[in-house]
Formats: sequence, C-alpha cells, structure tokens
Amino acid sequence: MIHSFRPAGKASRERAAPVAAKNTSPQLIPGPAGIFFVLLFLTGTLLCGSCSTLEGFRTTAQQTAEFLSPPWSCAESLKTLFGQASVGPITTTYEPEYIHWFHEFVFIQASRARIKALKARYGSRFPDIALAEQGSPAVYRVRKQDAAFFQDRGFSIQNSGPYLWIDPELKVRKRSGRLQDWMTGYKDEELIERIMRTLSRRHPNLVRLIRLGDSVQNRPIYALRIARDFSRQKPSLLFNSGHHGMEVLSVEYSLDLACMLLDEDCYPNSVRMPPDLREYILNETVVWIVPMVNPDGLHKFWYSNGYLGRKNANGVDLNRNYPFFWKSGNEMASSGSSSSYKYRGPEPASEPETQAMMQLAREQRFLFSVSFHTYATRVLFPYTPDGAANPYPDPAVFLARRMAAPGTSYRTTRQYEAARKLYSVDGTDQDWLYHEFGTMAFIVEGSMSTPSYEDALKSISGMRPVILAGLMTIKEGPRVRFRVENSDGSPLRHARITVLSRTMYEGENWPVTNEFGEADLFLVPEEEVIGEIQAPGFEKARFRLECSSVCYRRFQLTPIPR
Repeated sequence: MIHSFRPAGKASRERAAPVAAKNTSPQLIPGPAGIFFVLLFLTGTLLCGSCSTLEGFRTTAQQTAEFLSPPWSCAESLKTLFGQASVGPITTTYEPEYIHWFHEFVFIQASRARIKALKARYGSRFPDIALAEQGSPAVYRVRKQDAAFFQDRGFSIQNSGPYLWIDPELKVRKRSGRLQDWMTGYKDEELIERIMRTLSRRHPNLVRLIRLGDSVQNRPIYALRIARDFSRQKPSLLFNSGHHGMEVLSVEYSLDLACMLLDEDCYPNSVRMPPDLREYILNETVVWIVPMVNPDGLHKFWYSNGYLGRKNANGVDLNRNYPFFWKSGNEMASSGSSSSYKYRGPEPASEPETQAMMQLAREQRFLFSVSFHTYATRVLFPYTPDGAANPYPDPAVFLARRMAAPGTSYRTTRQYEAARKLYSVDGTDQDWLYHEFGTMAFIVEGSMSTPSYEDALKSISGMRPVILAGLMTIKEGPRVRFRVENSDGSPLRHARITVLSRTMYEGENWPVTNEFGEADLFLVPEEEVIGEIQAPGFEKARFRLECSSVCYRRFQLTPIPR
C-alpha cells in the first residue's frame, strides 16, 4: 500500500519531571568560557608569527577542539561489528579497477558477423569485448586500452552512450522476481521502486511506502518510512540519495541502510546492524529513506547518455536549488546559465523535486539528515557557501568528525575526512536544513563513482561504519530533548528555545517545539548550555544545563496574567 504524505504521530510519553524556571541569564562580561577563548585567540596570534591572526586562531582552535573531544563511546560497537583495532583514519592498500565507467570503456558498432570473423582471425590476440546492445549493427563495449586495435581496422570509436550499454545485465535483473537478484547490480528508477515495494510488503509493521511527490516528467518520488509504533511522536531522521541522478552508487548506500534496519540480507556482502542500535533506532526514531530524489536524471543516465543525469528534466542541479544562500553572487558556487552543470534554476526551490523534499522537511523537522553523493570521500558539514558563518560552538563539526573517522574508502589515494566544503557551492539541501530547522545535516560523499559492481560492494561496505557512527551519535548524544508545557501540562507548540551561550551569525531561529511541545538540541561535548524558552502569552524561562548523553528535560511555562 502506498500512503500519501502526512505528518505522523501523537503525543509522546513524558520522560522527566518539569524543570523549574530559573533566572540564569548570562552575564554581559565574559565568563570562564569567554575568557578561555580570548586567551585562545591571543595564543593563536603568538603561535603564528608569519601568518595572519585568523590563521593562527584557526590552527589553535582546531588543536584545542581535538584536545577537548572526549573518547567516542560507540567505538567498541563499531569495532565489534567491523573488526577494527580502533576508530580512526582507516587506510587500505586496495584500489578499485576504475572509478568512473567513462575512464574505462568506449563503444563500437559492428555486425556480429564481422566481429566473429575478427575473432577467428586474431584468436587469443583479439581484445575482450562485450555485447552492449543487439541490433543491426550491434553495439559493443570495448576497453579504452583496446580502442586503437579497432581504430586501426576502420572502426569508429564512440565515447558516450546510455549506461545500459555498460550494464546490459540490468534487463536480466529486472526479469527476476527475487530481491537478492535485483541487488547484484545498479538500479534504474523502476527497479528501485520494485525494491521499495518489496521491503514494504515484507515488513508491514515497520515500513510505509510514501509518495512524496512527482518529478518534472511525472515520475514518482518515493520514501520508505521505517519505525516501530507509528502512533508515537518520535524524532525523525532523513537519508536521501540521487539529488544527482547519475550518482547511482549513492542509491546503494540508502538501500543498504534500509536493509540493515529491516534485518534483510539484501546484498551479497550484507551485515547485521548491532541489535541494541537497531532496536533503539526503530523504537525511538522514525527513519525516512528517499533513495532517488531525481528519477528523471536517473532515467536519462540509464537510457540516454551515461555522461548525463546530474540535473533534472528542466536542466536544474537540484543541489543548487535550495533557498539558503541561493544565488549567493559567487558564480563558482552555482550558475545562472541553463547550459551549466551547476545551473541553480530560475528561482529558489523552483523544481518539484526540491519542493517535495522541502515539504517533507517542514512537516518532520528532521533531527538528523544525510544526503548521499559520490565520490569525494568526505563528510561535509554545513555551512558550505563562502561568506556563511557557522554557529559557535558548532556541534555539526564534531558529528562530522565522528562519522568520518571509521569510514573505509577502499582507495589508497583518498580516505574519509570531515570537511566544510570541497569547493564553492550554494543552494544545497544540507545548508537549508541546518539553517531552517537546526537539523544536523551532512552531505556524505562516497568513495567511488560508477565502479564495477564488485568494487561498488566494497564502497557500500566502507560506508556502513559512517552511517552507523551517525546513528550511534543519535543514540548516545550529547543531545537534549526538550518538552515545553503549559502550567497544566499540555504541550506548547512553537515555543522557541534560544541558546544564549552560542553565537549565531545567520539569523538561525531554532530549535522550536513541534505540536507535541518537543524539540531537540545537539551539544558539543562538555558544552554548558545557557538559554531561554519563550512562547507567546507566557513568561520566559531561563535555564542552564549540561548533558553528556541523551537527556530529557521538561519545562512548564507560566502564563502571563491578563
């Protein structure tokens, strides 16, 4: 059954006694933390005599952040699952056969009779080729290293073609009725939908198939909503892939997570999620998985040209189309030209695919989000635009480092790292989510692009620790879950929680309570949070708190006398 998108849930159970409002507003003079960072700034100046003050401060701040970061409590769980000696930069001597299909293959057209004659003439010296498409003439896939052999014999070399010429076995997989057969290669939009329907049908108590909207060419955009007990209000998590339709490996990361949550051995190299983590995520959160945001781009990649499919059917790069810093003025970050591969669209959120994802986010106000891409091998934290200043302190930086540390790239030349950006960019989903809702939102770039599927399975395996590290952080914190109530115990919606002990530079207005009076706030390790809670018609409540795990705090606001 396909469900229409709607906000989920009823009021959640209470977790702790109400906290009495206290007058703990911060002093205007610097406290101990402020004095510490002033001294830190001066230290950066002294340590960097030949560089700018700002560079010295950044270096010292980075060293201090690493010093203050406590041991990661989910390390043992990941070590148990993946057999790692420790959680840290993972190096490997493995190198994939190729990263991009177009670095490895070209095409020729020839009659089958001519190919047969050449094979008979040259015997073992005839290069290995593969039939890409039947016809008259037929299309053959040829290794680039063998292209000269065919050119010397009068063949024209064709450098591009539909990805179906690279992977004609897709047709065979689609004829099968078995999930495990579908998971032995890359997927087009029809096969992705079939997989999602199958998982939904097999696990009716855990999964709902939700149609979020439609693409420009009216292809459906589906989500799997995975949780135990949909009737209870819980924090929502988002995992999506395929903003760029031709990044087919990103789809596998999303589907692999769905299979782990459902305890399905989908892939030839499937593993089980740690049982305690799986139970926590299913019981205490709602996971939304959108494997393909851009189905039109994916269709073009498979059936038109394997070089294309990054943009949607309107020629818009969907990950330049979100409102935050859209058209920032930096033409290196996005382009106003429709012919550019990074065309941002005629206006913010102009595309139906973008609108569908934004509507979902407005309803769910996600606690955490991962947007899978390929292939920079990075965990990118917001904000990415030049000129946008991150909150300080910024928990997104700490989460990104935790996620990147256990990842395995299966490439000798590149390892997983946390970074703010790869290059100038604006209009991304992660930045909009972070700015709008305070979602801990990350773009996670996998380690390969379109390798052989054998190597793709290695990349999937190497991504799992990154995903699980993010989920473990949700389980272990540090994070505060607020519940704000009226004096009679009823929930207060739209109560704003202002973190006075942080500096916000971009007009962020979060967290804000949902209809159940609940909101979440991630913390930097060892952070003391000072803040206030305000709602129309109620007196402000001041608070001061620390949290080293997942903490539940209830506040009752006093109505202003009329």
